[in-house]
Amino acid sequence: MAELNSPGTLGGLLALLAHDLRNPLSALHSNVGFLETTLAGQDQDSLDALSDIGASCSSLKHIIDNLELLGLAVLGERPALELGPLSLWDVTHEAVHRLEPIARSYGASVVFEADRKLAPRVLGHREMFGRALGNVLFNSIQNGGSSGEIHVRLALGANEGIVQISDAGPPLGDGMRRSAFTADGQLSCKGDSKGRYSRGLGLFAAATAAGLSGAEIRSAPHPERNVFELLARLA
Repeated sequence: MAELNSPGTLGGLLALLAHDLRNPLSALHSNVGFLETTLAGQDQDSLDALSDIGASCSSLKHIIDNLELLGLAVLGERPALELGPLSLWDVTHEAVHRLEPIARSYGASVVFEADRKLAPRVLGHREMFGRALGNVLFNSIQNGGSSGEIHVRLALGANEGIVQISDAGPPLGDGMRRSAFTADGQLSCKGDSKGRYSRGLGLFAAATAAGLSGAEIRSAPHPERNVFELLARLA
């Protein structure tokens, strides 16, 4: 087993595992969609069960994507991804729409408050920026408190476009604002009520994907709510 001590070998194996897991998951997701169409208008309990299975499939895909990001982090190399102009409104809307089934399964809702016409364009990698957003949203869904309502807004900084995600869950503790986005930090957060730990590598994967997109993620101080911000250079 000595060869597993090599970061290159371990990172490559994690990437292969993520690839292999996607095939059966895609089949499951496709068949759930087919059954929902076939059973439309029939037994509601069966439809609710299918909806739950679909949400679980979406959660598994999210975790598999993060497994791939872990493989890249273990390799210690950043692939040469081509960055280009992105509509901040479009990529945020896609992430919100993708996480809606998972939010419903947690009894939560995501409120996207932004004017498409006023949204800035930023420089980034569409898939990786979307993965970073998805991980932050997933964290807010899991830890968002009893109100179950997550607010997503867009803002314009001096040189960057900003996606702001806030929820009513416990804010990250002062000592965790930076460490929660690291691998060691996520492990230590698991037993802390203010650690914002989430399944599927959570905030560590969000920071990894953000970095691959040339973006930055941070926890913003707020007296009452937990606030995450994803920043990308203006295009």
